[in-house]
Amino acid sequence: MIRKAIHADFPKLCEYYREFDESGVDLFNSRPFSTMMVYEENNKIEGFINYSIIYDRVEIDYIYVDQSYRRKNIASKLLQFCIDEAIKCGCTNITLEVNEHNKSGMGLYEKFQFKKAATRPRYYHGEDAILMIRELM
Repeated sequence: MIRKAIHADFPKLCEYYREFDESGVDLFNSRPFSTMMVYEENNKIEGFINYSIIYDRVEIDYIYVDQSYRRKNIASKLLQFCIDEAIKCGCTNITLEVNEHNKSGMGLYEKFQFKKAATRPRYYHGEDAILMIRELM
């Protein structure tokens, strides 16, 4: 089940977030337009997506699935949820950045019709980021 994250989810989300940033900052207060959704099964948070709807576009900040739950289409379900929300809100596109070495992530995004738009050199601690976009209208 996908649901909006609540404060009680914070410890688990911080644990997951530490894979991106060792500080494990409070994701709930990251930006005013930010939305955090979790994928929960049997009372366990197995993954999350964090995105921002900014007027007529969406920026995806993070999609994460716990290693023990990968290859179960959880990331696909979270991404589809975000796309559906963007369409409901009348957004024109969705953008995200992915590490150039994250082949599974790029494969997921390409499966959902995201296209490479640009490269941000040395964005991730010396590794390039690939900016991807999906047009909705």
